[in-house]
This record gives sequence, C-alpha cells and structure tokens, in this order.
Amino acid sequence: MGAVDTMETFFELLNDGDRAGAVALMDERVEMRIHVGDNARTLRGVEQVGGWFLRAETGLKMIPGEIRDLGITWQADLLSVRPGALSQHLDASFRVEAGKITSINLAPR
Repeated sequence: MGAVDTMETFFELLNDGDRAGAVALMDERVEMRIHVGDNARTLRGVEQVGGWFLRAETGLKMIPGEIRDLGITWQADLLSVRPGALSQHLDASFRVEAGKITSINLAPR
C-alpha cells in the first residue's frame, strides 16, 4: 500500500472512530513532532504516538484538504475538529514506508 492509500485509510479509520485501526497503520518506531507556539515536542514509538491519537477527545476529526503526494511523503492542509474547541488548520506531513506510517509532523498554519 502506497502513501496515498495508507493515508486515505488512516483518516477514514480515525474519522469513523476506529482509532485503534488507525494506529495499527503506524510503524513500531514511528516518530511524531508536534509544534505548539515556539516549541516542539517529539513523541517516539507507537506507544507514545499511538497513545496521542487514542487519548484524543471523542469526536476528533482530522480532515485533509489540499494534498501533496511526494512519493513516500504525504503532505496536506489538515483541518482538525474537536468537540467544544475551535477548529484548527495544521500543516501535516506523513512519511509512509512499506504501508506503515513512520513519521508525522503537525504544525499550526
């Protein structure tokens, strides 16, 4: 499964509420970098990265907008919607190798 197919499946599962299914698409050594303000935090391993998605508020939706397929890298303007919070546009970059997500970078637009 290529990057586009993997990411389509990831967001379909995530947005349908099957977070465990979405996390199953992650490599064991996945890394995620989250930018907040002037700081960034890096999570490492499926336990930390997957846990971030599993612990998110019920009803979390991430809707990809403008998508750029760069081979093993998939980038998008991502709309994050959480109940009770303002929606947020993120610059998102996912690296996919052999059908598994190996790297995620999320930064505010």
